[in-house]
Amino acid sequence: MYQHYQNSELVFKTRWITNEGFYFSEKELPDTSLEQFLSKSGDPEEHIIFIPYSQIKQVAPLYENQPPLLDMDVVDPSNYQALVADFENKAQLQEAIQEIEKHSGLKEDVEIIKNKSWMRNLLYTIAAAFFGFSLVMMAREMEAGESLDLSGRRSGFKNILASIAGQLGVVGSSVLAIALVAGFGYLTYTIYKSSNTTRVVWKK
Repeated sequence: MYQHYQNSELVFKTRWITNEGFYFSEKELPDTSLEQFLSKSGDPEEHIIFIPYSQIKQVAPLYENQPPLLDMDVVDPSNYQALVADFENKAQLQEAIQEIEKHSGLKEDVEIIKNKSWMRNLLYTIAAAFFGFSLVMMAREMEAGESLDLSGRRSGFKNILASIAGQLGVVGSSVLAIALVAGFGYLTYTIYKSSNTTRVVWKK
């Protein structure tokens, strides 16, 4: 296959799809420039990036992006450039993927992406558990007639705890603590389950 594309609105304004691989350039080059480039064994003035199919390790298409993109990873990044190539439309991107399948042996696969945004909510759950435990312990001390030490570090927080514990008592404090931990725990679990996303990739 030999296909030449040109579009001045793209980052890679010129590209060729060949039986050997992809040729990308940020310049607008005529169709004959590829032959001139190959015959000169890589004229730096041409600014052409060559990615042979044998060097393509993994590709991930981004069809919903405008313009559509193809994230390309290479086997040897020291000699070949990994890049994100932009295409005119989805059909052109699909054509490139078909050539990759044909010449590189990469197969379509579904990849799960772990999103760690739920960890912030886990910290909230831990903080709620600490608050609930402190509240219950303080309520027990108050009901047992023990004097509370509300001075020193975090005295403001201790006074707030004492006020709440005094109003709720041990039972009420326990109920509030369980409700807080259960609520934050459920929210964290829900976010964790929904935070993992999938994407279609081509890899070996």
